[in-house]
Amino acid sequence: MSSSYTTQKFFAIGKIDTLDVPEEVTLTGDHRHISGAVDEAIDRLKEFLRREGMKGKFTARIEVFVKDEENSNLVESIKTRISI
Repeated sequence: MSSSYTTQKFFAIGKIDTLDVPEEVTLTGDHRHISGAVDEAIDRLKEFLRREGMKGKFTARIEVFVKDEENSNLVESIKTRISI
């Protein structure tokens, strides 16, 4: 498994513990840094909650994966609270 850092991209999958969120909302695009993938995942979840007219505090789980030419691997799992 030899890959250079420059070919790695990060993406995230965001989920809300108490809701079924459509896959097109949960999966982010590719990013050069972990923080970009996490930020996009949180923004997408917040936008989904606003569109659905939901307010309050929600527990979200963000799983960040690294992707290279050969495979994808989980590198970080984050539990956070989202307030709308």
